[in-house]
Amino acid sequence: MRWTGRPAVLLGLVLGGLAAVPPTVSAAPTAIVGPVGSFESHVDGFKGVGKTRLGRSSLGIGRNGSRAMSVRTLANGPAIATNQWPLGAAHSAGTTYTVRAWVRVNQKRRVAMRVSEVSRGRVVRTALTRPVLKARTWTPLNLKVTSAASGSTLTLKFQAGMRTTDRYFVDDLRITAPVKAPVDQPSGDPAGGMLTNKCSHTVRGIPSCGTYVGAAHGSNTEPSTFEGNLGGQLGVRRTYFTATGVAKAVSTARADLAAGRLPWISFKLPHSWADMVAGKGDAWARDLAKQLSALDGPVWVAFHHEPEGDGDIQLWRRMQERLAPIVRSAAPNVAFTVVMTGWNQFYGEAKYSLAEIWPRGVEIDVAGFDIYQNYGVVKDGKTTTKWTDFEQYFRMISTWARTAGVDWALGETGVTQAAIAARPTSIADTVKLMQSYGGIGYSYFDTTLNSVADWSLSTTAKVNAFKSALSSSPKLD
Repeated sequence: MRWTGRPAVLLGLVLGGLAAVPPTVSAAPTAIVGPVGSFESHVDGFKGVGKTRLGRSSLGIGRNGSRAMSVRTLANGPAIATNQWPLGAAHSAGTTYTVRAWVRVNQKRRVAMRVSEVSRGRVVRTALTRPVLKARTWTPLNLKVTSAASGSTLTLKFQAGMRTTDRYFVDDLRITAPVKAPVDQPSGDPAGGMLTNKCSHTVRGIPSCGTYVGAAHGSNTEPSTFEGNLGGQLGVRRTYFTATGVAKAVSTARADLAAGRLPWISFKLPHSWADMVAGKGDAWARDLAKQLSALDGPVWVAFHHEPEGDGDIQLWRRMQERLAPIVRSAAPNVAFTVVMTGWNQFYGEAKYSLAEIWPRGVEIDVAGFDIYQNYGVVKDGKTTTKWTDFEQYFRMISTWARTAGVDWALGETGVTQAAIAARPTSIADTVKLMQSYGGIGYSYFDTTLNSVADWSLSTTAKVNAFKSALSSSPKLD
């Protein structure tokens, strides 16, 4: 069993993917509107190139009396702002993106906005506009780019020749594109039942509204006593098994369904990633799916969660692509989930970005992220006093998820005792926040196993905080 408690550590100022407007429902829409850069609390995923420095303007400089992104340079020459992580995912060739941003210059100046499509590390298409802008006037810049390749990504860049005493501003960025599901994906799963909040869920357990709240408890410890202390059942229960633990996993899932919990199971694999890609684990996966298909209710399954640093990440991606259609075709009640750390995808090495590791050409039901509240963690004798910015994470995740056409959830999360003492409502606040951004599941890591901090719900303050979030969350009815 792999128990992981790696927190998502923030490095200085949090810079995220381009901000998204919180969706009102969890289901992916037929057309997306996002990312949207408002620059009210962050520079929304942009970085400066070379000697360019980015910041947020004073209140009132933005188009509507708000804030804007400010771009300046430390040396006379080009001032360049570009997105820090690739945009777009899971689109088909021929998808048209529309980009619109408002730009203001202090002095009359030519400003360029460039969108480049990147496929397999190579620029395959570029759209460019570079008008001369009037001073102190907000001017809209508009571009359209139609993708030449399937699953490519986009790079957005602003550039102007500047003096060190000058700057330009960007505000109200919007990127829109119709979402077209790949032709090999089904149009949708049938209804599977109702939740206690009167919303429906699909046969694979995807809710039409609301956010499941639950936990991993102890060492796969049966949670009924724990639930008694909480005064209510878990909406989702996270458990972890080796490849030889299929029988135990199935019996555990059966018990969870009988108690009204949605089982979310992580499995280690019977072979290496390379061998799984070669098909050596196909029979094991089919047998697992067949046993799970006999259960009376939905089950979520993940294979080798948190893979970062465990091997060739591209083999891990191809392993997921191999197993997803096997499991989903053999078990119509099973949602195929892919669980990552979250930190690596947005703040780590480029090889772990979602554009690089997300499975291609297959349907994934839920993207899981293991993101912890790092405030109060003690490491090397130093206590972290920075708060993990969950809203920035949720902006980035929801923007990407809507583009990729996948639902998302927190597969693991936790708070320290120091965090609860400082913000007693932080658990419930995070659940409400993720629901506003379309997250469908929140699983708390209620254990001390292999953890950098004591995440467990072992104090009255923590139990009360979790109980507050659990009380209003939906369960299988």
